[in-house]
Amino acid sequence: MRHDVPRSGAVAAQSNSNLADQLERITPRFDELTQRVRLGVVSSDDYNVLEEQAQGIARDLLTAFRGSVTRAVRPPLYVSADGTKAGW
Repeated sequence: MRHDVPRSGAVAAQSNSNLADQLERITPRFDELTQRVRLGVVSSDDYNVLEEQAQGIARDLLTAFRGSVTRAVRPPLYVSADGTKAGW
C-alpha cells in the first residue's frame, strides 16, 4: 500500500497539472545546460560549474516529485543494523 499516492482522481489531476508546471519551469535550465555542454567543456572549472548546475536541476526535479526535503533536526546517534532500533 502506497501512502504517497493521491486516492482521489480530482486530487491526482490537480497534482499532475502542478507537477507538469513545475517540470516545465525546470526545462529551460536543462536545455541551457545541454547547450553549454555541446559547446564544449574547456577546463575543470567549467566542468565543476556545469556539474553544480546539473545538481541544482536534479534537486529541483526531486522537489517537484517529493516536495521539499528537510534534514532531520536531531538525527539518531545509533541505528541498529536491521534498522529497528535507534538511540539519541
